[in-house]
Amino acid sequence: MKKSILLFAVALGMLTACSPQKEEKGFDVTNITADKLLDGATFSQYNAIKDEAGNITGYEEAADGNWIKYNIPSVSSVYIFYLKADGSEFKLSSGAAGGMFNFVPKRGSDPLQTVYFRYVNQDGEEVVASKEFTLQVAGELEMPVRYLASNEYGEKTWYWDPSITGAVWGNMGYQPGTGESVGTTGNGQWWGVTTSEEFNGQLQHTEDGTNHGDGDLNAYMTFSEDGILNAYDANGKVIRTDTYAVEGWDPSGEWKVGDLVTKAILWPYEINSGGNIPGKYEIVYLTSDKMTLVYPDGGSQGGWGEASFWHFCSNSDLMGNIAGYEDGKSWTWDPSVTGAVWGNMGYQPGDGASVGTAGNGQWWGVTTSEEFNGQLQHTEDGTNHGDGDLNAYMTFGTDGILKAYDANGNEIRSSAYEFVPVAGSDWKIADLKTTSILWPYEINSGGNIPGTYEVVYATGSQMTLVYPDGGSQGAWGEASFWHFKAK
Repeated sequence: MKKSILLFAVALGMLTACSPQKEEKGFDVTNITADKLLDGATFSQYNAIKDEAGNITGYEEAADGNWIKYNIPSVSSVYIFYLKADGSEFKLSSGAAGGMFNFVPKRGSDPLQTVYFRYVNQDGEEVVASKEFTLQVAGELEMPVRYLASNEYGEKTWYWDPSITGAVWGNMGYQPGTGESVGTTGNGQWWGVTTSEEFNGQLQHTEDGTNHGDGDLNAYMTFSEDGILNAYDANGKVIRTDTYAVEGWDPSGEWKVGDLVTKAILWPYEINSGGNIPGKYEIVYLTSDKMTLVYPDGGSQGGWGEASFWHFCSNSDLMGNIAGYEDGKSWTWDPSVTGAVWGNMGYQPGDGASVGTAGNGQWWGVTTSEEFNGQLQHTEDGTNHGDGDLNAYMTFGTDGILKAYDANGNEIRSSAYEFVPVAGSDWKIADLKTTSILWPYEINSGGNIPGTYEVVYATGSQMTLVYPDGGSQGAWGEASFWHFKAK
């Protein structure tokens, strides 16, 4: 595809409406028009060369490379950006009129992308020119991006997670054991913030003595597949934006699985540092719904020296939680909630989470493999096909196929599955459409296999399904429940 420079003057009114960031200050007044801004400019494109750990070791020239080297001799500095789908600007680079920036269009984008160059002189006069580049569009997401941004949805929301120790940010002894022990039990923790109010007592750790809104347990941040991280306050106002990347990805790492490079996480400050924002954080634990970051005092130190920690969680990636990111994910019966794994209950006794975590509303249920054999009247043919066994399991494939197996790994049944998300409900997260879950029968129905089940609770480790008698009814009418756990 032919690449050509397209130059145009952008109406002053449009630029004012976008509230452009004017970062180019302190140079001699240079009057230049849009059609002259890129005169003499040079551009070249490169692919990054990475080692086995994912660290960039060099660059090689490529016609559609995503790393763009530029030099614009007509001015002393420029602000470089592209326009997102919603029309807003996203900064690719700013400052010097020469350098290199990275631009990877998200999956499904046109390879031909327009990049904009804004120049602002000392009098505040600005011009914008543009150039088209043919770029490599993101294909299959790299594994750490799947965890952070969701392979299915391309964007993922993360919140503060007080479920580990109660504290979401604080200090700890560096490397007290494995990274997993820090992410699951808070191993090594010394002290931490446990409430929104407590953040306001820790403003000495910020860069300007201000709580910008991320010091709130209801604040959140979003990772997108195109490498953008946005932090928001509890009301949805953007606090900060930056690119992000994962370096040194190693899922087998005992202490960390990689480094998160960004300056836009919630409350990004190193503790007891007067507001230092490290810009690189050790990812010591990362699953589809949990993330723990650590930063050692000064960036590097021996065991048990002071370090900062951050605990985050996510509930916005249902497919990642249930099917994983590679070859699918297996689930088996979960007796840990109440002892019962399948049975009946009163429909909608409260919110769905109370059913999934405490068995709220339960009337009766099967608690052992042997008890399933006493419930054959609920099957379609009076037979236990092997899924009436606490060691039976089912696998949600990333190809959209669900397969159920007996305890010996023999396939019982198979069918397609689909999750249909439900927004704004305290009762259910989604509807699961399939006929192949373990023991798929509605209770007291003579073997009815509903085909649609309400997902009332789902994390990366637990899932609870409910089916109301007849498919729909009011509160406390009979319903069937299923408790599963990740295998």
